[in-house]
Amino acid sequence: MNAHYASASNGTLKIKCRSGSGSSVELDVVDLSQGGCMADRRNWSPNAGDRVLVQLPGLGFQASEVIWVEDGRVGIGFEQALHDAVFEHLCRSYALAA
Repeated sequence: MNAHYASASNGTLKIKCRSGSGSSVELDVVDLSQGGCMADRRNWSPNAGDRVLVQLPGLGFQASEVIWVEDGRVGIGFEQALHDAVFEHLCRSYALAA
């Protein structure tokens, strides 16, 4: 398994994003890497550069930044990369294709 990047084939991996205003939204992850993710943004309207807190399943919120917003999707960079074991566990648990 490539321990750096995975694509969500079944759309079951979800993240919670909390903005600086305190509002929270749940998003479907499309791609996951150790350094961030791409998600469908639905009704969320962030801007590139926004600081957010992201919670992956089973983990606490971690500081992150909106890197880009385009075509109904958002790219989010994690302030601290996911540990190899955590990334591999998420890939196995959510049937992410590496």
